[in-house]
Amino acid sequence: MSKGWRAIAYLSLFGVILICPAYISAQEDTTATGVEEQLEKAFEELDTEEAGEAGEQLTQFLEDLSANPVNINSGGLDDLLQVPGINLKIARAIIDFRKAKPFEEKRELLEVRGVGEATYQRMAPYVTIGGPESQFRDLYLRPEYWMANRKVEVFSRYQQNLQTRIGFREPDSSGGYLGSPVKYYQRFRITSNHLSINLTQEKDPGETLQGITGFDYNSGHIALTDNGKLKDFVVGDYSLSFGQGLVLWTGGAFGKGREVIGTISKNERGVKAYSSAQETDFFRGVAATYGETLELTTFYSNRLRTASVINGDTIRFPSSAGFHRTESELERKNNIDQMVVGGRARLGTPIGLLGVSGYYNEFTSYIAKGTSLSNLYDFEGSENSVVGVDYRGLAGSAFVFGEIARSQNGGLGAVAGLEAPIAENTELALSYRNYQRDFQSFLSSGFGERSSAPQNEEGFYIGIRHQLTQKLSLSGYVDQYRFAAPRFGTSQATGGFDMLGLVDVKFTPKLNVYVLLRNELQDEEFEITNERGVKELRLGMEKRASIRANFEYQVSRAVRLRSRVEFARNKEAGDSWEKGFLMYQDVRLQPTDGLRIDARVSVFDTDSFSTRVYQFESDLLYVLSNTVLYDRGQRAYVTVKYEVTQFMDLWFKYGITIFEDTQVIGSGLGKVEGSVRNSLGLQVRLQF
Repeated sequence: MSKGWRAIAYLSLFGVILICPAYISAQEDTTATGVEEQLEKAFEELDTEEAGEAGEQLTQFLEDLSANPVNINSGGLDDLLQVPGINLKIARAIIDFRKAKPFEEKRELLEVRGVGEATYQRMAPYVTIGGPESQFRDLYLRPEYWMANRKVEVFSRYQQNLQTRIGFREPDSSGGYLGSPVKYYQRFRITSNHLSINLTQEKDPGETLQGITGFDYNSGHIALTDNGKLKDFVVGDYSLSFGQGLVLWTGGAFGKGREVIGTISKNERGVKAYSSAQETDFFRGVAATYGETLELTTFYSNRLRTASVINGDTIRFPSSAGFHRTESELERKNNIDQMVVGGRARLGTPIGLLGVSGYYNEFTSYIAKGTSLSNLYDFEGSENSVVGVDYRGLAGSAFVFGEIARSQNGGLGAVAGLEAPIAENTELALSYRNYQRDFQSFLSSGFGERSSAPQNEEGFYIGIRHQLTQKLSLSGYVDQYRFAAPRFGTSQATGGFDMLGLVDVKFTPKLNVYVLLRNELQDEEFEITNERGVKELRLGMEKRASIRANFEYQVSRAVRLRSRVEFARNKEAGDSWEKGFLMYQDVRLQPTDGLRIDARVSVFDTDSFSTRVYQFESDLLYVLSNTVLYDRGQRAYVTVKYEVTQFMDLWFKYGITIFEDTQVIGSGLGKVEGSVRNSLGLQVRLQF
């Protein structure tokens, strides 16, 4: 069976490579999803856990932005800055351009100063030339104003791993899961140009569900948006994203990846009504933003969190997992209260934006830091506050940005950078970051090597992109970083070096090939036994390198083919080299405008988890799927999206992974016996 799967994959891959040149003169692709491609670029290089924590909210943000694109003829500065690829320099250039002549089609953006083909491709899914503005603007007492462009959406999603995990076999008294293996999600949402009402509910596998009010997770809001000087007003759940993320940033963000320009800086989203199923990364209370040239934001949040109890009212820092599947997990559910109050002021000037942000945080229990060396400078106590100053501005042809922040204990964090053209068709990005070891800003997300809160890291990033010809582009980055205090798994200061290179060739409008090289060196500790038989701790270097070749062909309007080969090598400190391999063949079919089918067959072979490989997969709407593959085996999946009627969409996904050399998958309560892992997902969306 497994050899047959592998043979099919090899034949599919190389067969496609041989036959596709005969079809590359076919029509232009209209089936590729720009949002999906950008998410793949952002997250396929990350560990699955890291991608999942940041990715779910970013996925929903981009999908919603794509469904409600920004009008480039009427959108304000903040509206334009929500769009990936648009920084302050480009946003102001768009506004200046449209003053002379309104945009008649999106590709006229290429005439705007600072917008090249690569930047245009990033922003295209999220912009529109739009239509006439609402005739009811400013008539706040008229129902027509609040219902302009009204949309009602109802989501229902079912997902399940079809193999039974050990946790579902163990009795409740022995720590087993209390609920069913089904993951269920539903959402009810009403949106218009100026109003949003939402209810999101979810149960994870193993959690119980008792009626419509018995979901483990419930989130809701009522929000007013774009009402004159009242930019945002939210009652319920919301996210906050300000400055460069050193004080307050929730909702995910782009980081290091294939997009080497335009991702090191952040464009703040401000106050956003929250509707994601990510259970911990949000605020609950009230928030508002008011003003124009001077914008003022204030917010108050008070919500229950879950944490492990040490003794009495002393606990660990609240968990980000959100699971309540066993009796012990339920016992500590919502056992601590977190209150946050703060605000922001932002001033617009002819040369840029200047902002000041801050908050005060209070827990009802005492937070005790962990006991390992990597926890030495973590937050401990019940109160914390952080304040910071940030800027985004123009200096000649360069876009500059930065932020400096201070936590209550005196720890400092800072980041600064610039993006600028340095020659014709060449762009440069520079960024320096220094997050002190005792900088304690746990409601933030700064640019860096790690996806967690910015702390204990110093680094310098250089990125460059050059359009060598109309068809050939070269890009890459180098990032050198250092951790001044012990990080997880080490007992001393360490550092590292990360490099990426990308060659992208568009042979024809239908045929695109890229080659990606990645190399990373990082200090790691390892043990040796000396000649006296005594174990000694040494500092060595972990090395990881990979090369990927990706081929994409648009055979016709209805057929897109994608093939990938990837090799990876990894050497743990004090150990020998190991290798990993991934190959897949992917096909996207769109026989009608209302039906899209994505299917893939993958073959993988790695020596260990250290040489694991990742593949970004097409999935249900708002679901981020960045699958990690290790050991030896094959994986296949099919995803179907079908527009049944104008008001009903259906999604379906089935995936199966077959391992050749293992009979046990996972560990603990999540362990599955056997060599097969398969899953099923169904989703329906109604729109009125």
